[in-house]
Amino acid sequence: MSLSEFRQRHPRWARFLLLHRRTAQERMRSHARGLMTLASLGMFATALGGLLLAFAVSEAYAGKSDARPFLELAGLGPDSLARMPPAMAVSVVLLLAASAFACFAQLRRLGKALDRGPLLSMRVASRFRWLGHLLGLNLFAGLILPQLVPLQTTRIGLGFNGGFLISLIGVLVCYAVAGIVLDGVRAADENREFV
Repeated sequence: MSLSEFRQRHPRWARFLLLHRRTAQERMRSHARGLMTLASLGMFATALGGLLLAFAVSEAYAGKSDARPFLELAGLGPDSLARMPPAMAVSVVLLLAASAFACFAQLRRLGKALDRGPLLSMRVASRFRWLGHLLGLNLFAGLILPQLVPLQTTRIGLGFNGGFLISLIGVLVCYAVAGIVLDGVRAADENREFV
C-alpha cells in the first residue's frame, strides 16, 4: 500500500501520524493557534511574576525575610532597595511587567487575526505594527527605567547585550512584515479594480 492510498483509506490515522498534507492556510492557522497559546502562557507568567515580584519588594521594605528568595530570583539585592522609596520600586517592577504583558497581549491578538481572517488584510498589518510599537516600548522601558531609578539589578534591565539586539531585531521585523502585508493588500486591491 502506498502512502497516498493509506491517506485515502485512513484519514484519521494519517492526520494522527502527521501524514496528512495540509494546505498553506491550514498550516498558517496551526501556527497562529500555537502563537496564541504561547502568548496566553506568556501573559499568565508575566502577570504572576510581576505581581509576585512587586509583593516581594513591598515585603522586603516591610522588613520581612521571607521575601528574599523572590528578590534574589529577580536579581535584586537588599542594598539596591535601600536607595529608593518603596512606592517607586513597586511602580518600576509593575511598569516593566505591564510592558511585557502588553507585548504578549498584542501577540495573542495577532494570532487571532492570522487564525480568523485572510493573511493579507489591514487587520494583520495593524497587529504587526502595534506589536512593533509595543516591543519598542518594552525595549525602552527595559533600558531607561532601571537607569532613571537607582535600582541596581541584573535581570530587569536589558542593557546593551544580546537581549537588546534581539528586541531591536524583533521591532524591525514587525515593522517590515507590516509593510509587506500592506503592500500585499494594496496589490490585491489594485488587481480587483483592474479586473
